[in-house]
Amino acid sequence: MKTIKEKEADLLLDFEMLPEWNDKYNYIMDLGAELPLIPTANKNAETKVEGCQSASWLEVENKDGRLFFKGDSEAILGKGVISMLLNLLNGHTAREIADYDFHLVYAIDLPNHLSPTRKMGLEAIMKRIKELASKNL
Repeated sequence: MKTIKEKEADLLLDFEMLPEWNDKYNYIMDLGAELPLIPTANKNAETKVEGCQSASWLEVENKDGRLFFKGDSEAILGKGVISMLLNLLNGHTAREIADYDFHLVYAIDLPNHLSPTRKMGLEAIMKRIKELASKNL
């Protein structure tokens, strides 16, 4: 299995091939189609990510010390962002995820290409991933 940094490097190469931000948005939204979704029955107050403009949910399962997230969002871009992050982090240990600095997000300059409310949602998603990882340490 690739490390988080190796997966991150692969994604960074993908983003480097996309010259315009419209292309990058479309790529992120396309990633949303790969998102392991939360069953509707599990979309509740416990899995809801507070601080997102559009309703978003995250849950995690610990399988033999490795974390596997599922998520969803009512927004297509939100779903894509969640998918991008979960593709990067799924299958890694709680420690690896808790220690991850979300370099990918900043390396592609995503926060500066989001509206203020979407930026707050991104930060809320990253914070919630860290919280869920920390609970599994």
